[in-house]
Amino acid sequence: MQKKLIALAIAGLVSAPAFAQSNVTIYGIADAYLAFGKQGGYDLAGVQSGGLSGSRLGFRGAEDLGNGLKAVFVLEQGYNIDSGTDLVSDKAFSRQAYVGVGGSFGTVSLGRQYAPGYDQLYDALVSSNMSPQAVLAADSGSTIAPNTNARWSNSVAYKGTFSGLTARGIYSMGTEANGRTPMEGVATVADPSDDDAYGLGLDYSNGPLTVGAVYQAVDGNNDQTEWLVGGGYDFGVVKLLGSYQDSENLRGINGNDADQWQLGVIVPVSAAGNVHLAYGELDYDGVADGKAKSIGLAYTHAMSKRTTAYAAYNFVDNGNDTNAGIGAADAGGTAHFGKESHVYLVGVRHTF
Repeated sequence: MQKKLIALAIAGLVSAPAFAQSNVTIYGIADAYLAFGKQGGYDLAGVQSGGLSGSRLGFRGAEDLGNGLKAVFVLEQGYNIDSGTDLVSDKAFSRQAYVGVGGSFGTVSLGRQYAPGYDQLYDALVSSNMSPQAVLAADSGSTIAPNTNARWSNSVAYKGTFSGLTARGIYSMGTEANGRTPMEGVATVADPSDDDAYGLGLDYSNGPLTVGAVYQAVDGNNDQTEWLVGGGYDFGVVKLLGSYQDSENLRGINGNDADQWQLGVIVPVSAAGNVHLAYGELDYDGVADGKAKSIGLAYTHAMSKRTTAYAAYNFVDNGNDTNAGIGAADAGGTAHFGKESHVYLVGVRHTF
């Protein structure tokens, strides 16, 4: 009898840790494309990373805590598939790194996370490199954008969905103590305690209709504030999407205000193929020639559930005081204000 009790006790000790283990999933995207383009004196030709979606490798997990609660975590690294290098050299998990607790009330999480404006963009070019919304927001330094400016470190975030309504909130305590602001590209501040950032977002989906709004702000010498409203409607034969956003004190510069809007359509042309078309404008307030216009055109073809082939084109018509487009990232540091940007690409994305 005693031997049986000892055996049961040992079995209980062995099985208890296994019951508490997290369910961990490895996931990612491998996206590469061949690009050719020109802006001013900058020429682009070669293989690039992340045309349709940023290449990434991630780990996500969840553990059932009982009583309707669960622990969650995400560790996600961005990488350049053309060179095998980190997307951001000083961060091990540059895209996301957080842990939290969720339940019927939603999820509260801590770490490096997306602000609401990262994915509430209502973009027919699905926030790709060819998207006018993405190209123009990169020029302005907006935090309502599908790029690093919308990934905030040292943050606490909330997300909850209730009958089609999704609410999001985030507060970042900043990273000025480490010589960085909450989002790269925003000017630093004189007072390390004055670099907090916060955002709120609401999104409602009901059948073919989706509408939403986002507000985000970054404290600093001159507080940067932004808001966006947008929506979409799927008519079956065509899906219409668009947004309008307003920004003040962009990059922390007093009076550096701008308006941006974009409108686009997604047209299914076969069971596996879609045509994407969008047009957008960025207009700096009080700047005589501070308007940039962009158009993006793409075709995506689902070769399988995980693999998509694509071809795309983006054009930017810059005013004399704007520098949107491929030349804005000129490795030589040369600006190409007022120069047209053209880029053509063809690529493939695989998700796993």
